[in-house]
Amino acid sequence: MDGYPAIGHLPPADTKRAAGAYRAVLVRLDRDFRYDVQELIEKLEFEHEGWEYATKNVDRYTQDTLFLKPT
Repeated sequence: MDGYPAIGHLPPADTKRAAGAYRAVLVRLDRDFRYDVQELIEKLEFEHEGWEYATKNVDRYTQDTLFLKPT
């Protein structure tokens, strides 16, 4: 097997924490990367909000996993 199997997987419960970590270093990133990282932050926050809503308001909700693939 090449690499660790959990690379590229992120439980929705961790997306808010990941977004916060990216946001904390955003201003220190090279300007060429800031737009893409800001897009990632917004998507992680959106996924976290959806996960929070589902865990509170949807019967039989099972936790999803986000699969990330750099392009």
